[in-house]
Amino acid sequence: MGRLRAALRAEDGILAAWLGIMAPGLSAIGEPGVATGTLAGIGMIGSTLLAIACLATRPPDQPAVRLSEETAAPRWILAGPLVGGTAIISATGFEQLGLRNVDLSGLVLLVAVAAVVANRWLPVVAAPIRRLLVLPFMLVAGSFFSGLAAGIVDTVAVGDLLGAIGTPEWGIAAFVAIMVVGGLAAFYAMLVVAPRQLADPEDAGVRWVFRFALFLVAALTGIGWISLLA
Repeated sequence: MGRLRAALRAEDGILAAWLGIMAPGLSAIGEPGVATGTLAGIGMIGSTLLAIACLATRPPDQPAVRLSEETAAPRWILAGPLVGGTAIISATGFEQLGLRNVDLSGLVLLVAVAAVVANRWLPVVAAPIRRLLVLPFMLVAGSFFSGLAAGIVDTVAVGDLLGAIGTPEWGIAAFVAIMVVGGLAAFYAMLVVAPRQLADPEDAGVRWVFRFALFLVAALTGIGWISLLA
């Protein structure tokens, strides 16, 4: 238990609580797992701008992203997933604000790319502040992706799939499980691990396994509630 606590950070608990509790609540007022309306749009755009602010800065004395004790990677490798995520979330946010006919997400994408290119000449910001900058984006992206995963689960009869285990139809149940868990793993790597490593590079190693396990339990719990409420 002590090893698990040492592996986790505040962001892990906040993200787990958000996906397991708040995402189902959002499904009661909009699409499954996704809040709708002007307030939701403002939240999406605001979190995107904060994430770009993180891209535009760098932590002191950590010019590279640490992959292990012996290996480092250029920062732009991990910046790519976050840049793409800002375009997706901002496009949804502009749509919620009623700006469907204006391609403002393309402008956001260009600003994000410019932030990555220019950050070596922009201010150095302490890692704790950078972690706060990317946290809202991770929460918004998490609820957005949980809604998509819940949509996949909602298209099938989960009870029937569970009953198919051990029968010739078990392949369908396995395929759906792989789709959901695999999708969550891809999301976690792109829009949780990458932003956090950009915000505060660390040699996390096996700690990411514990963090993903907590994320997976919370996400599947939230998806279950979302499916029931839908």
